Amino acid sequence: MVEERFLLTQAGYDQLARELEILMNEESAKVAEQLADVHDDTEYGEEATFFDVVTTKERLDERINYLRRVLARAEIIGEDTDPLRVDPGERVTVWDFVEKQEIHFDLLGSPEIAQGRRGVSIESPVGRALIGKKVGDVIEVEIPDGKAHYAIRKIEPIPDEM
Repeated sequence: MVEERFLLTQAGYDQLARELEILMNEESAKVAEQLADVHDDTEYGEEATFFDVVTTKERLDERINYLRRVLARAEIIGEDTDPLRVDPGERVTVWDFVEKQEIHFDLLGSPEIAQGRRGVSIESPVGRALIGKKVGDVIEVEIPDGKAHYAIRKIEPIPDEM
């Protein structure tokens, strides 16, 4: 079985690591305290509250396990070996022939997108279509609204704006 890997920028990795630390230390302690408090209340017929806290704990445990898996299998996007080619972790400026405007795409791994960072997943159709292309290349990609036609105008590192 091929082990799943997650491409992350250093900033994205650091953000996920901070979240994991907070969840494991602060949030787990809060939920444990709530669980202890509500467990006492179940003797007086407050089962609904108990189940709410148990559900919260299950979701917290799922998120912690997910973050552990992502961080353990993370591959940090390193220095750009070919500045003329689009790689994960870069900002790509394209001309959208349909919308008649420039668009910027920050190419990120899906865990960073799920974390709320603005960008385009490298696993998405647009992300896959851009990877490996060069300035001047024109791509056509199927998107939910039909087909998009882009010309790559610029490739640069994503600014540190987390």
